Amino acid sequence: MRFKQIGLILLTFIVTMTLSQSAYAHSGRTDSSGGHNCSAKSIAKGLCSGYHYHNGGSSSGSGSSSGGSTSNTPQAAPVETIPSGHVKIVKPLYSIYVNGTSVPNSSLKYPVISYKDITYFPMTFKFTQALALETVWNTDIGFVIRKTSNKAGKLEFDYGSTNTSMYAKEPDFNIYVNDSWIDNGSEEYPLLVLNDVTYFPMTWHYAVDELGLTIKLENNAFYISK
Repeated sequence: MRFKQIGLILLTFIVTMTLSQSAYAHSGRTDSSGGHNCSAKSIAKGLCSGYHYHNGGSSSGSGSSSGGSTSNTPQAAPVETIPSGHVKIVKPLYSIYVNGTSVPNSSLKYPVISYKDITYFPMTFKFTQALALETVWNTDIGFVIRKTSNKAGKLEFDYGSTNTSMYAKEPDFNIYVNDSWIDNGSEEYPLLVLNDVTYFPMTWHYAVDELGLTIKLENNAFYISK
């Protein structure tokens, strides 16, 4: 009986050790993330494969189960939404001169703008006086602009700040150039309104033929004068 008990104890010990070795034979040393690469012997025994973790190791460490690295999916750039009834306009990158005077466009409350690569001037009192233009605004008639025989006035500025990304809209009032009505909606370069100010396109037709001004674009600079 005694020998039978001893044999039973030895058998239990051998089974326990075998199971223990099967469970932990591939544990080995772990890195700072709590994992390691499986050894060739452990792979052959089917105990593990590739890089894996022990003792609560995190997959956020230096590797993954396949030994590769993870990467974040790049996010698509947000799509710009232009407000309904508006068009995107920008401040021109070229220099601007009125009657030979440089315009500090980046510092103006009502800057010169560009739309479809055409230079637009704000029809403020200071700009129209410098270009010897006559403008009239009437809620019943609309906006009227005329050339004159006046001399150019002194150029002054309205300083302030304006967003670099801007949106302008077509006016909802009548427009007259030298007292002739303009079908602004059918114009390739229509008059625009930005910050409640009417902007006029300085195309050759309008600036030179209609308003009697002189314009040129050269050496990355736009020149306009009376």
